[in-house]
Amino acid sequence: MTSEGRPRRYFALHYSLLRFLGLGWWHHPDEGDTRNFPGWYLYYSIITQLVWVVGFVGLETIDPFIGEKDIDRFMFSLSFVITHDLTLIKLCIFYFRNDQIQDIVRTLEIELYDYYQNDKKNQATVRITKILTSSFLFFGWITIGNTNVYGTIQDLRWKAEVAGLNDTSLKPPRTLPQPIWIPWKYQSDRAYISTFVLETVGLLWTGHIVMTIDTFIGSVILHMSSQFAILREALVTAYDRTISKLHDARQDIEEPIETSDGTTYDNEDGVHNAMEEIVFARYSAKEIDLALEETLKNCFRQHQVLIRCVEKFAATYSYGFMTQLLSSMAAICVVMVQVSQDASSFKSIRLVTSLAFFMAMIIQLAIQCFTANELTLQAGRVADAVMQCKWERMSPRLRRQLVLVTVRAQRPLRLSAAGFANMNNDCFLAIMKAAYSYYAVLSQKQNI
Repeated sequence: MTSEGRPRRYFALHYSLLRFLGLGWWHHPDEGDTRNFPGWYLYYSIITQLVWVVGFVGLETIDPFIGEKDIDRFMFSLSFVITHDLTLIKLCIFYFRNDQIQDIVRTLEIELYDYYQNDKKNQATVRITKILTSSFLFFGWITIGNTNVYGTIQDLRWKAEVAGLNDTSLKPPRTLPQPIWIPWKYQSDRAYISTFVLETVGLLWTGHIVMTIDTFIGSVILHMSSQFAILREALVTAYDRTISKLHDARQDIEEPIETSDGTTYDNEDGVHNAMEEIVFARYSAKEIDLALEETLKNCFRQHQVLIRCVEKFAATYSYGFMTQLLSSMAAICVVMVQVSQDASSFKSIRLVTSLAFFMAMIIQLAIQCFTANELTLQAGRVADAVMQCKWERMSPRLRRQLVLVTVRAQRPLRLSAAGFANMNNDCFLAIMKAAYSYYAVLSQKQNI
């Protein structure tokens, strides 16, 4: 254990966002409360989800398929529609499997502290998750912000064009920053401003739902991966920690200990490399073996807790991963078409928006694929840790137990997308290749 303070509430930022967005009143494990929709919050959640998820996303979904649309507007609108519509599956998981997700978080934040922990590593993991969340939010904000800037410039151009027309001339239609079907007239300034605000809040709301869910899931995976790294440390140091504990338990003995080579060490200022010999001089082989067994049993229990945690998470969120793969492949493909269109027509502001959205989509997929790959890698390295735990100094009985841990660790722990694909680096590359292939086909169709 390190001397730094124990980190608490790993997902404080995510829980605050989930509560504000109406996705449930997520309680931290140390609060001892599991109510997801207490009191008035139930009505707040219903209203926000009806307005922004059902209402806004519904209008957004209708737009690409109503009337004649130019290819730029269709592609830009379709990319948001794909992302937001498929996110509804993730929302269902968060609503109806809330208890399972809460149990997983409780295991990571509370239960694993019954075993060996490294607070420094846990704090570093919390910092990394904050960086991942911030980077995703940054590109999301750029996308939405540039969308509004582009829409504002387009509206100023519309006003300048209308000002130069005669009273009898036909006015061009006034458009909004984000393509969305609006069932009322919004051509007047007052109606346009209110509709503009409605659309901006809708984009921010739905965008933050997507970003909060994805970064929360990535953070959970990263914490599970970090716990396997801590378990490896526990196994590698198990022998030394046991010897040190036995040595410290006899600090009340004042007289110096003479080792086999005649060297004398003082108890309080004993040299570390002589600690083992001092312990063997004070304890019987059976006492040392029992102490080692207790230390290793804690490591074995910690391993089993982690395995159950990962398996529960994999079962709970498998369809969420499937949704992620489908939405990422389609959205990245569509945005690539949009980027090529904007680059060829030198639409600088729209190009910045498309590039920011493109980066956000890649980060969204990468967070889950890379963290899941790291989880599988760290879980597999437990077998290597067993080989480094000074097993040759242990009794045959303990060695047999270590063999069982090695055999279990060699069975890969993977997160899968409903059994269709494993979430890892290869999956990320496969999605990117598939998206590019579809992009190439669409580009050829447009050039014909």
